[in-house]
Amino acid sequence: MHTKLANLLLAHAPLVTLVGNRVHWDTLPQGSIYPSIVMFTVSGVTDYTMAGASGYVQTRVQFDCRGATAAAAREVADALGDRLSGFRGVFQGFEFQGCFMQGQRTRFDKDGATSWFTDSRDALIHWALA
Repeated sequence: MHTKLANLLLAHAPLVTLVGNRVHWDTLPQGSIYPSIVMFTVSGVTDYTMAGASGYVQTRVQFDCRGATAAAAREVADALGDRLSGFRGVFQGFEFQGCFMQGQRTRFDKDGATSWFTDSRDALIHWALA
């Protein structure tokens, strides 16, 4: 699901215009520039029947949309929401049954001489193999 979700975002031209290919899971590569998106799996629940896993999974993903300014981070987060909010469809062999935005937080971070703004958005992703 990780690669498919990242590719789903990278197939959205307005988002790519803002972040290029800077959509990553868990951490940014050292020396990365902004704006960018870092994704984290918050939770995942696999559906089971008496015969085993049904193939349906519900995953909560946190998207940290980072920018050099608060406005830049918000612009990326808004473009992310435009792509994901309510999205359903088959993409690269995955059936995205519904993507629903669930929450938002903002913050400012500084590490030495480097600083950035983050607009975090949570989404509940319902998916299965197509």
